[in-house]
Order: sequence, then structure tokens, then C-alpha cells
Amino acid sequence: APAVMAPRFEAFLLWGVTASGKTEVYLRLARMALECGGQVLVLVPEIALADELVASFRARFGDLAVVAHSALGVAERWAGWMAALSGRARIMIGPRSAIFAPLAGLRLVVVDEEHDAGYKQEEGVGYHARDLAVALGRFARCPVVLGSATPSAESFANAKGGRYRLLRLSSRIGERPMARVELVDLRARASDGGAGARAAGATSGARAGGATSPDSIAAHRAAEQAPSSAPLSRELVSALRENVARGEQSILFLNRRGFYSFLQCHLCGTVLTCPNCSVSMTFHLRDRSLRCHYCNHRDRAPDDCPGCSGYGLGGQGFGTEQLARLLGELLPAARIERMDSDTSGRKGARGRILAALRRGEIDILVGTQMVTKGFDFPNVTLVGVVLADLTLNLPDFRAAERTFQLLTQVAGRAGRGDLPGRVLIQTYAPGHYSVRAARDQDYARFIRRELALRRELGYPPYVRLALVRVGGDDSAAAAELAARAANMLRAAGAESLSVLGPAPAPIERLRGRYRWQVLVKSARRAPMERAIGAMREGIAAKAQRNGVYLGVDIDPVNMM
Repeated sequence: APAVMAPRFEAFLLWGVTASGKTEVYLRLARMALECGGQVLVLVPEIALADELVASFRARFGDLAVVAHSALGVAERWAGWMAALSGRARIMIGPRSAIFAPLAGLRLVVVDEEHDAGYKQEEGVGYHARDLAVALGRFARCPVVLGSATPSAESFANAKGGRYRLLRLSSRIGERPMARVELVDLRARASDGGAGARAAGATSGARAGGATSPDSIAAHRAAEQAPSSAPLSRELVSALRENVARGEQSILFLNRRGFYSFLQCHLCGTVLTCPNCSVSMTFHLRDRSLRCHYCNHRDRAPDDCPGCSGYGLGGQGFGTEQLARLLGELLPAARIERMDSDTSGRKGARGRILAALRRGEIDILVGTQMVTKGFDFPNVTLVGVVLADLTLNLPDFRAAERTFQLLTQVAGRAGRGDLPGRVLIQTYAPGHYSVRAARDQDYARFIRRELALRRELGYPPYVRLALVRVGGDDSAAAAELAARAANMLRAAGAESLSVLGPAPAPIERLRGRYRWQVLVKSARRAPMERAIGAMREGIAAKAQRNGVYLGVDIDPVNMM
């Protein structure tokens, strides 16, 4: 509060457990800023969260709060931008692009869920909105509040090192207890037929494409009636059934959309992949399509295998579409809704789903990570994490951190009212330190272990990173240029840099472009920038002649 009244620049890390009242802190600080005649900028990581926060701010401040995001029409965005420029709008709320809002009288900047990767802009002009917010606060001489229940390792280290001031909210509003979290070990259930879900194996042999003959129609029916591959344990199904019977609401989190993760022929082994990217295509049952979730390429699911022309295509893996369908079969009396980018992409769809949940018209909400944070529904007493391991084994040094954050955030949706909450986390890795810390909702223990590993292995926040990305239509040309870039970096950096690579990117081909990358580590930013500048100057002309793209991402968030 003194920093708002002064005003003066100071960066605060507000570390508060879920449902501890961080939004109320933002609202009270915003009131102070407005009473001093200033403006307020509030950043959220996703458009889905903007609607909830806007409702809270508008309930308190009326039309003084406006929102700006890409889902709005051009006229709506223009009106909000001009209202901010003229001073009619005193509070601007939006995702990362709102950092550029024309606010001349800034008195407060808030970054909610500061840990979220959504704040990083990777295409075009790259920036991290959280870091820009701190720079903006320094420039405008106003305080910046970074809020999270699971602060990023970098922000926590900044707070411990004195760059940020650490503020704690260690208990929920009204001293409500945290939800009880239990781990369900899926390893012990691998041989019991999937318990409540009727199967733990994929349905190879079932046809997934369009039907053009009596035989293919029969195969289609077989696919739709085949046992599910979604691992729903007896404990989770029983808990859902009991919650529905009590008239309470549940959220199921699965960070994978679609029906099947991919289609594979059980006769020849062919997997249907994207023609533009080196990834398999996801099967969506609703329109029987195959979709690439990276470049959005779509195909009609075929009847026969393109590899052997046989009729052996079957689904492997599972997503939210299959999970919602399965729950409808297991709990026919339950009102089930799905919230992912497939169901809530149209304007107003997300708001309608959340409004129905608030009115009690939904018993079970199935969703991806857009249901894990920012929502406050007092009647949600049960949260189920269908598979906690999806993010745990990604080739990214932040995999454990993101897993902990997702699990802790989604667990925080349960028990936010007067009724106690329960969380069931299904996992094949119950002994992993991030999963165990999420079970105990113990951020302090997790971050101690995570920072010790980061220090030992040489990763942020103890070093600075730069990811040099090289891509082109010709894989050999991209590989050659990546090798040249790595050699020049080693020569320019001498002993001050650690250069890893070149190596193919984890997703080697994306949107028709072959990709290679070089990772640069340095304890100090200045020598890293000098070496990168020399490298770019030395090979930029050659890259242009060969039609190869060369990009540098400082402090990368996405390592894929």
C-alpha cells in the first residue's frame, strides 16, 4: 500500500495458497490506485481467466474496468484501447498483449498467475510479459505485484535474492482447510481391466474413419462401442458417483484433448501423422477428423490404412472427448460438460459453460489446463487428475516444475466454499518429488529440491539461457547452419559460455519446416549477447541465401 500511495517502484511477489484471497488483495490495491487518480494494469495468462477477473473488477468498479484480448471484435478492442488512452478506463485487464495498453497514469501493475508460460510471446517480436511488467513498473515508477500459489523458480529466486519483496498468504480465507489430496497408484491397476473404466488397453482393430460400406459401418460401431483406454480407477469413479449423489460438483483434469491420441494400424504398424509436422494426428470423434494440434491441419479419418490398405486402423491413447463420453456411460444421471479449446473456441462459449457451472447445471466438468486456475466455485468439492504424468517426462528442464504447478493449481479448485474438498491424483509415478509435494501442497519443499537440481545441472535461475533455432525446408541445410552457429558461439564465447548442440528440436519438423537448435548457457548475460551478436553477423547472409531461418530466444520458456 505505501508503494501505491507514494508512488514508487517496488516489485512484490505475492505467494498465496489457492483461495487465500489474492484477488481481494488486487482489488484493494486497485481501489487505492484509483483514489490517487491513477490507472491500473492487470495481466492474466489466458483469455479464459480474463472473464473471471473482469467480473470481479467490474462488480467492484463498474465501467472503469475494461478488457482487451484477441477474442474480442475489432470494434470492441478499439473501444477499450481508446477508453484507456483517454483516461475513461481506469483499469485495463487482459493477457500478455495488454502490456502495451496506452495507460499514461499507471499507479499499479498486477501480474496474476505470474508463473504461467502463457506470458511468453515466442512468434514475431518475442517478449515475456511478466518481465516487461517489472520493467514497465520501474519506468512508470509504480509498484508491480506478481501473484501466484506456485511462483516460478526465477521469481522465487528473485524474492530470496532481494530483487522482489516476498509477501505470504499462507492460509485460505476464513481459515478454510485445504482440500485433502490422495494419490492413486495406476501401476497397481495395470492388470485389473481399468477398474471403473472397463479397460486399460487401446482398442486396436476398431475402425475410426468415415463409413462408406456395410463393413465399414459395422467397424465404426465397433469403434464407438469398444472399451475405453482412459485409466479411470475404481476410487475415482466411486468418488464421482458419490459426489453426484450428494448434489456436489466435480472437475476432472486431463491435459490432452480429442478422442484418441492417434490412429495406428494393427496390421502393419502405420501411425497417421501430420504432413507438415513430425507428430501424430489426434482423432476427434465428433466430426471423425484427424487434426494436428500444432499447425491445425485437418483430414477426414480414412477407412483403410494408407500404409497397407488394410482395415486395421484403431485408436490409441485418450483425450477429453473420450473421457467425457466414457463418464456419460458410467454415470448416466450426471450432467457432464467438456471445456477445452474444441468446445470453448467460439465467442461466448467459455462464459456459457462457466455460467452453467455456477448455476449448478453441471455435475462434472471435464477439461484441459484451462480449468486448473482462476475459477472459484464453492460447490466444487471433488477434483480428479486423470493422468498426472503427461507433462512430467517431457524433454524440458521445467517439466517437474510445470507438473507441480498444474497439480497444485487444479487441486486448489476443490473445497473453496463451506464444504470440504477432496482431490484424487492418478499417476504412474507416485514417488516423484513433484507429485509428492503436490499431494502435500508443499511448495517450499518442492522449490528447495528443484532449485538444488537446477544449481547442480546449470539451469535458470542460476544461469541465463539462449536458444538458437534454425529452420528451413531442407533438413541438411538447416543442420549445416546450426553446426556453423554452434562453432561460432564456442569460438566467440570462449570459457564464458557453455554451448550444447546442435541437435534436432524435440519436434523436428513443424509447419513444414525442419528445425535444429543450439542451447547457450552463461552465468552472465553480457558475454552471451556479444557472442550471439557475432554469430548472427557472421552467418545471417548465408542463412538468407540458403533460405534458412535463424532465430534467437533469450530466456526461452518453450524448449520443444
